[in-house]
Amino acid sequence: MSIRVVAGEISATDVTTRAVLPNTTQPKWPPYVLVAETIATPRRRFPAHRHTGVEVLSYIVEGQGTYENATDPPQPVGAGTVHLLTAATTLAHVINPGKGQTIRWFAVVVDLASGQLTQNALQRYDSKELPPAADGTVTRALVGPTTPIRSATGMEAGAISFVGDGTSFRKIGHGTLAVCYVLSGRGRIDSDPIEMGEAALVQDAAGVAIAGGAGFRVVLVKMPRAG
Repeated sequence: MSIRVVAGEISATDVTTRAVLPNTTQPKWPPYVLVAETIATPRRRFPAHRHTGVEVLSYIVEGQGTYENATDPPQPVGAGTVHLLTAATTLAHVINPGKGQTIRWFAVVVDLASGQLTQNALQRYDSKELPPAADGTVTRALVGPTTPIRSATGMEAGAISFVGDGTSFRKIGHGTLAVCYVLSGRGRIDSDPIEMGEAALVQDAAGVAIAGGAGFRVVLVKMPRAG
């Protein structure tokens, strides 16, 4: 089992985004292309951009705004809204803040498998928190078998919030590469301390123990190993 904690980096040219993949210490980790969070305001927007040959998860953490692409009317979004964009060919999209709003979202971009036959698709889901569990956590499923969203790449994702001190054991699986990104607070991934803006890169693990207290929030993303 391998767990490596990496810190998010803010680009000098894009101060709205903090990326944990790629960064100077971990420039590549296939099939992940990008793992980052972004904050945008009406005065400092994140520009429209294109994707090709990838799948893109966007999860609204805080705030309200719109999700826009080239073919559909703008869709209102708020905390908990999930979009999964499968871009077999080139597609553009953008998340814009609402009037007077600051909007914060978490994004993951992963490669489609080489030669994979799939179609362009855009799926949306307004995720809901499950009742608190005995381990002191509240889970919000984002992508996977318990949601209406199906990933062409096999991605699964969920947001985990701690309502009190506790330890939550989460299954990963051998042959799976997982990213556990901290949205707020401080805690531990197994024995490794971790805090807001950092991520644990996990591989060759049956599972991990995520420990923290009230206010500790993470997003856990799992992907089959490339190749």
